[in-house]
Amino acid sequence: MNAFTDTVKTQTIWLDSSDAGLYATSVSNCYWYENRARKPWSVFMPAGILERAFYKAMQDFPILAGHPKTSTKGRLYVLVDKDNLNMPVYTDTYCNLDYSEMHESGYNIHKLPMDFSKEYGVPVSNRLIGGRIVPGFFHVIRFRENSGLMVIGSIRHHNTDGYGYTQFMNRWAEIAKWMQQSQSDNSVPFPVRHYIYDRSFDNSYISSETTAIKDMISNPASSGGVLMKWLAWISPEMRGRVMGALSNSTDRTCSFYYISSKTMEDLRTRVQAHAPEGIRYSVNDVLTAYLAIVLGQAKEEAFIEKWKKPARSVVRGLSFKKLGKPKDLVVMIDINSRPRINLPDAKDYIGNMISGSSTVFSREQVHQKPTDEILSAMALRIHQDVASVDKEFIAQVSHFKNGKPEYYMWPAWFFATRSSKMGISNQFRFEHYGVDFGAGIPTMARTSPHAFVDNVFVMPANPAIGGYIVEFKLEPDVKANLARNEKWMSLVDKYDSYLQLLKESVV
Repeated sequence: MNAFTDTVKTQTIWLDSSDAGLYATSVSNCYWYENRARKPWSVFMPAGILERAFYKAMQDFPILAGHPKTSTKGRLYVLVDKDNLNMPVYTDTYCNLDYSEMHESGYNIHKLPMDFSKEYGVPVSNRLIGGRIVPGFFHVIRFRENSGLMVIGSIRHHNTDGYGYTQFMNRWAEIAKWMQQSQSDNSVPFPVRHYIYDRSFDNSYISSETTAIKDMISNPASSGGVLMKWLAWISPEMRGRVMGALSNSTDRTCSFYYISSKTMEDLRTRVQAHAPEGIRYSVNDVLTAYLAIVLGQAKEEAFIEKWKKPARSVVRGLSFKKLGKPKDLVVMIDINSRPRINLPDAKDYIGNMISGSSTVFSREQVHQKPTDEILSAMALRIHQDVASVDKEFIAQVSHFKNGKPEYYMWPAWFFATRSSKMGISNQFRFEHYGVDFGAGIPTMARTSPHAFVDNVFVMPANPAIGGYIVEFKLEPDVKANLARNEKWMSLVDKYDSYLQLLKESVV
């Protein structure tokens, strides 16, 4: 720990609207490493090296030791006080499970004989230690008889986005790998990296002139009313408790599916044949259109079933979130803005540089069969909306959200209260399988099982196999309806099939 505490400087890091809007959530992922050769722990990801490397990596990410604060004007900031650091929690423990048991469970975190729901859930604001809001939790869990281990990392979302999260995890792993290499060869140079966490960089590309606000930005943000304003002005601790209660008011469960690279490219090619001239659909365009149809249909069926059992609906909850009539489906896609602002150092920025593309589909559109022609029409809408998130649009959003403190709360409010929505986070370009601590890349990388309901994460499959893992966070009845959708099940492979491929292919 001294590698960090002896070098850190006192500083104030002002957060911008993008950071503040994600304040009540966290970025959490799990990485599993199999030790098939049963190498001793002194060789296979040694505990001492991993811990020293962690604090060494924090030198590049001092914001992870800061106290979140709110100014008298409602603006959030992080205070890094070298004499009163707010350190993340780091632990390294043993577990009486064999790695094979985790594999057989489908890498189910709930298989562990421990409760990680508070540490790695979303939100995590109500997780206090000594009255402080913990900026992150990192846990190394070693399985029985040196069979393997897992690394769980959770970072409060106001510190960084998913891209920045993977930058930190890769930095930690890179330093651990260097430490092991330098033990036998002290000529190996230390890997030097450059990261930007000063939020003034985030504003350097934004015009000082206020531009006209597009309807797709301004209209939804007015829906929160008084409650959204209240959320913006209460204390960070109270805001976390409220958002946690809203998030937990709905039962959620995880569902996993595997899509091979060939299957996805075949579908994309068929849909591409119906695209207008000059338009090339991405995997994201086509897969998001497909997901909008199958998830929208699953949610509608669940709504109908609830109204067939009114007493059960009342018992399960009286919020409009459960009983409200289904509306048009709003599909929100997280977009990494870094490549879109044309600044040379954007890739080094670890703040929240996320923009959202929003596409609204009517109930009639969602209830169509996902033919190639229908998918093309929907993919075109998604393609156009995603393309519209350009430098000017990003600047408009920033101006808008910085205009009034309550506006930055809209994304979290939206996901906690609206029933007919789908949030999709495509992370197959993130370097999850670059997190190599010196013993090879992870066998499996997954998101945390806790997230707002109706979130979909598209993760990369292990590079030895290729393809995509689609992770749903759904209400149990919606999950059951999705599993009965013949079109969806004809596209995907069962998760068990992927696990078998993983067992046979990964060494």
